[in-house]
This record gives sequence, structure tokens and C-alpha cells, in this order.
Amino acid sequence: MNVSAIGKFLDQPILIAKLKQQTPKILIGAAFAYGAYDTMKAPKEERKNRGIKNAVVLSTVAATSLISAFGLRAGKKQIFQGLVNVKKPENIIEDNIFAVDKFLKNNNLDNSIKKAINKAKNGALSLKDTKEILKLNNGDYKGREELFDTLFSKKEDLSAKEIFKETGRLSVLGLMPVAGGVLGGIAADKITDEDCPKSTSNKIKEGAYQFLANIFMCNVGAAGALFAAERLQKAGKIKALSPIGKLGVIMGGIFVTGIMGGSFVANWIGKHILDPIFDGKKQEKSGFNKNFTGHKDLYEERKPELLDMALHTDDIATAGVLSGFKWIEPMLPLMYTISGYRAGIGYRNGENNPR
Repeated sequence: MNVSAIGKFLDQPILIAKLKQQTPKILIGAAFAYGAYDTMKAPKEERKNRGIKNAVVLSTVAATSLISAFGLRAGKKQIFQGLVNVKKPENIIEDNIFAVDKFLKNNNLDNSIKKAINKAKNGALSLKDTKEILKLNNGDYKGREELFDTLFSKKEDLSAKEIFKETGRLSVLGLMPVAGGVLGGIAADKITDEDCPKSTSNKIKEGAYQFLANIFMCNVGAAGALFAAERLQKAGKIKALSPIGKLGVIMGGIFVTGIMGGSFVANWIGKHILDPIFDGKKQEKSGFNKNFTGHKDLYEERKPELLDMALHTDDIATAGVLSGFKWIEPMLPLMYTISGYRAGIGYRNGENNPR
């Protein structure tokens, strides 16, 4: 398996642009299908309210996910730019034509390579074409790097400062659908006359859990690990990281700070800060150590589960984006929609879940 060729193939800007175009259709279709399924599996007497809640929450989450990622326009006016910046396919094709013509003019190529490169002027390259073009790495060709940076996404060597800025962008991208889910869930409860302090509390706590455990703390871990690696590199303790090495460091930071620490922090906040606010119970002033009675007590209401681990797929996407791999970024709204929906229904492992 040629891993390099597969990576280049997936990172074609034209493929990423087409994926972005399909994401709204996929997201809306999936939301509609799940909403219908979840409504129909409810007892007959509950279906009306369940259908209203699913419609409100899923539409709110899907809308905020797509707006946060791709922006919002009203006619010709751009109201919000969006946090996932992908060129239009026609602009990418124009760039490809210019780069290919320039490269062919300055170099004498084998017919097989020339034929493969010319295909980039009309659309996406196949994996076979990509492998053929990568043979250019075996010779000395003028403008090769410029051609590769056009046909395939340019790999950016981000500094620690830029990494923190990038993780901030990705965190906001995840926060908006989670916040939208909480607000949509509260609104749905009011529409169906099922709102109560416990229901609102669960939505806010689940929103905090989804954002902290599945999004924010993982991004902090990624940035912190890369920042530490950069400092060690400047101090001469380690060598400069390759993209794969950088990916490994980022995933290590995500595991320690996000997967292990994020759920702990989110549950502690829910138990010791949000519960007293909504339940009216005052915590003793003796501090963290006396209140904390172990993991069983801390996780008695919201236990980490298999789907929570699956949601960390977006952390792999985050690591990929920070390492320079761009193809997964347009799919982030799909991943964050799951977190937003769970926040909207106040999910607490299915126990005492006031849907």
C-alpha cells in the first residue's frame, strides 16, 4: 500500500471542495433519517412530543453546524464567513490549469506522467494518476513543489502560536452546534410544555460534557503537546518532527488531556458547580478533596461510553488538520452534530433522561 499516494490523493483541493458541497446534503439527510427513526421507536402516546423535540433540536444543531463551518449568506451579502475555508471548485480548476501548463512548459516529461498531470485540468485525479505524478519525486524538475502545492493541499509547518490559534478555531467550530443543541433542547421543552429545572440542568451539563470532554480539552491537549515538542526541539533535546511524528505527538496530547482528563473535568463541573446551581444544594466549603469520593461517585451520573470514544474521531481529524492534512475538515460538522444532539436531549447515559 502506497500511503504517501493515498494521502496526496485524499488531500486534493478539488476533492475537498466537492466533499464540502456534499456535506450539507449528507448532514441534513442523516438528521432527518435519525429523527424519524427515534420518533417512531417511541411509544405511540409519546411520538408527537418526541417528533417535535427531534425536529427542533436536530434542525437547530444541523443549522449551527453548517453555519459555523461554511458561513451564512443572505443574497449576495456574506453575514458570517464560516470557519472551514475551502475554495470553489471552479477556482481550483483554474489554479490547476495554470500550474499544469506552467510545469509542462518548463519540463520534458514521459507521456504517462504528462497524461496524468493533464487530467488535473478537468477535475480530480485518480489514485493511479496520483501515483504516476509522484514519480516526479525521483527526478529534478523545475517548479515541482509549486505544482504539488497546487494539485495537493499544501502542508503547513505551524508554529506553536499558530497551533493555539488553530485549536481555538476548531474549538469554536465545535462549540456552536453544542450551544445550539442546548438552546434548541430548552426551546423544544417549552414548546411541548415539558420544561423543568432538571431537564434544563441535564442539557447544560451534557453540553459541558460534550464540549469539554469531546472537543475543547482534546484541542488543548493537541496544542500543548505540540508546544512542548517545539520547545524541546529548540532546546536541542529532540530532532525536528516529520508530519507523521507531529501527528503522533498531537494524538498523545489528545489522549492524556482530552480523553483521560476531559471527561473528569466535565463531570466534576457538572456535579460540583452546575448541580448546586439548578438543584439549590449548597456544597460544603471544604473544597475539592472532601467532596470527591472517587471515580464511581464522580461518574455515577454520566459515564464515559463507547460512542463517546467514537466521537473522538474528530480529534483524529483535529490532529490531521494541525499536522497539515486537510481532507477531513469539511466532515467535522457531521461529527460535531452528534455532540450537539446529545446536548439538546440532555443525554445522561439513558438514565432518568427527560426527553
